[in-house]
Amino acid sequence: MALEYPKTRTVDVVDTLFGTPVPDPYRWLENLDDPEVRAWIEAQNHLTRQILDSFPERQKILEELKTLYRTETFSLPNIAQDRYFYFRREGLQNHAVLYLTEGSFQPGKGKVVLDPNTFSEDGTVALDWLYISPDGHYIAYGKSAQGTELSTLYLLDVTTQSLLPETIPDTRWTSIAWRPHNEGFYYTRNMDPKGFRPYVFYHALGTDPKEDVYVYGKGLPEDHLPGVEASSDHRYLFLSIHRGWGKNDLFVRPMDQDTGWTPIAVGKDATFSADVLRDTLVILTTDQAPRGRIVKAPLSNPQESQWQEIVPQMDGVIEGFQIVGGRIVVHVKQDTYSRLLVYDLQGHLGREIPLPMKGTVAFRGTPDKPVLYYQFQSFFYPPTMFVMNLETGETRQLWQMPIDFDVSQFEQRFVFYSSKDGTRIPMYILMPKAAPMDGSTPTLLTGYGGFGIGISPFFTKHLLPWFRRGGIVAIPGIRGGDEYGETWHKAGMQENKQNVFDDFIAAAEYLIREGYTSPEKLAISGGSNGGLLVGAVMTQRPDLFRAVYCAVPLLDMVRFHKFGVAHIWTTEYGNPDIEEEFRYIYSYSPYHHVQPGVRYPAVFFKTSEGDTRVHPMHAMKMAAKLQAIAPEDRPVLLYVEPKTGHGAGRPLWKFFESYADQLIFLLWQLGMIGD
Repeated sequence: MALEYPKTRTVDVVDTLFGTPVPDPYRWLENLDDPEVRAWIEAQNHLTRQILDSFPERQKILEELKTLYRTETFSLPNIAQDRYFYFRREGLQNHAVLYLTEGSFQPGKGKVVLDPNTFSEDGTVALDWLYISPDGHYIAYGKSAQGTELSTLYLLDVTTQSLLPETIPDTRWTSIAWRPHNEGFYYTRNMDPKGFRPYVFYHALGTDPKEDVYVYGKGLPEDHLPGVEASSDHRYLFLSIHRGWGKNDLFVRPMDQDTGWTPIAVGKDATFSADVLRDTLVILTTDQAPRGRIVKAPLSNPQESQWQEIVPQMDGVIEGFQIVGGRIVVHVKQDTYSRLLVYDLQGHLGREIPLPMKGTVAFRGTPDKPVLYYQFQSFFYPPTMFVMNLETGETRQLWQMPIDFDVSQFEQRFVFYSSKDGTRIPMYILMPKAAPMDGSTPTLLTGYGGFGIGISPFFTKHLLPWFRRGGIVAIPGIRGGDEYGETWHKAGMQENKQNVFDDFIAAAEYLIREGYTSPEKLAISGGSNGGLLVGAVMTQRPDLFRAVYCAVPLLDMVRFHKFGVAHIWTTEYGNPDIEEEFRYIYSYSPYHHVQPGVRYPAVFFKTSEGDTRVHPMHAMKMAAKLQAIAPEDRPVLLYVEPKTGHGAGRPLWKFFESYADQLIFLLWQLGMIGD
């Protein structure tokens, strides 16, 4: 298929940074308001749509996805006294609907409280977040349009189903802590319209938000982000100041106290989160324990000298805990799968909750009732919800997602391989049982590797169209995530970022060496930080891959921090304005390592015009640079999706369309369908 790309002019822009000339011939594409840029985007989108829509197989994939997703799903409940709020999606609704049952949690029953499908005709106005008042009488929620996540806060009276008159703008990614008697709430509000700089305010219900009381945030460095949270009994207010990923300060005060904070931990290179059990603070920290430990301290004196360890660091990573029925329910990630352990305040292990198999669990409960709700899933085990009485151990299944395909046709392999420096990396390989092991099987390798976000098993419903066409999916737990705690995260950030790319390259080499696939049958995919991942490995080892799907990516790492909220990520990547950090960032920045004469894989860049996290310029500039040198048999496509953002709040129909685009491109390039 011969392609004629839109003509893209170059400009003579060269920045000299710390003595290094850095050319940027497509700088002009950064201005999305320029009519010339808009016309260029339209031409790129037209070309991409012309190609991808020409394959009859794409419509078949869309129909498969609609059939797979035409099922009822439920979320775990949010519990407010005797009110149980949960999300339910029926059929092909664009968004899940919030329901309420009273007295007990009854999935599938109750009344509609909030239906995001009514926000807009096409589903592109989304519910961003919600916080329920302690007695369930009010809900504070945010909504935004076209994926921008630029939320406005609304207040709903649940009983009367009426909106309160006050609304609060600029509540992007807000945190909220309700006071116990509905008199008001603490919340964070973004004070930088071009970026992200949250301050803490207090809003009294029924008052003009313009009169809200400032609480905290002025004078903090731009990468210090305050947030608030109520204790599970709503008696105490926590203030956390995140200093990047992997460290934060933590303070506490009684919810009815208007001034002053008691420090729990300040200035440490570690994370801290806490809750209250009676008159005792329960604190999860990575301080002196990169895989996490739990300590307790008296509320009256929570200084470190008073800490008493109750759950020591273990082989797995302590991901979090909740106070349920006076007990401490601890979620542990061990070799990427979940364990649930129940302790008392003295640190005695009461029980480990049995799970159906190796997989992933989420859970909910309240401090005053010994009732635990948990939802489990694995790659070939559909989401299933259980309820357990922690006193008796009695457990029953509440719901399981219905499926209409035979999971026994597929298998899950869990392997370890060695990275370039010898580090042992875990990887899941998901495949049809009938797949040959002769190096001929089309394989999709996907990863992330950053911000302490690691892999865990998830139900593979959306992968079925790929499996049905004979494909394999491989998911490695590369460094930069949380698979083995904060040490694993730090081994893949800042000056150690190359480890992430080496781990991913080693995964590809393993798949080829062990006979799963070959370079001509291997594709890679990643989004956001994962888009940076595939962009980097594509430029470092173009010989290993036949096709690349690169979504909402960071690719110009010299200028990433100059757009939108991205300045808050300098603690993860480093700051290009500092010479030492510029050196290691520039050494892998994908946009700057595209070289003429190199035979790169076929690439499909996907970005979104409403993305306020990662600017579309990354994908646009990289696509232009690759199109200028791409051979005829290695196409480079770009699609700037309208009315969409980084991914949050995307309506179901847009997910179908986007995912069908990804699959059809990969099927085409790996020879799984004809031209």
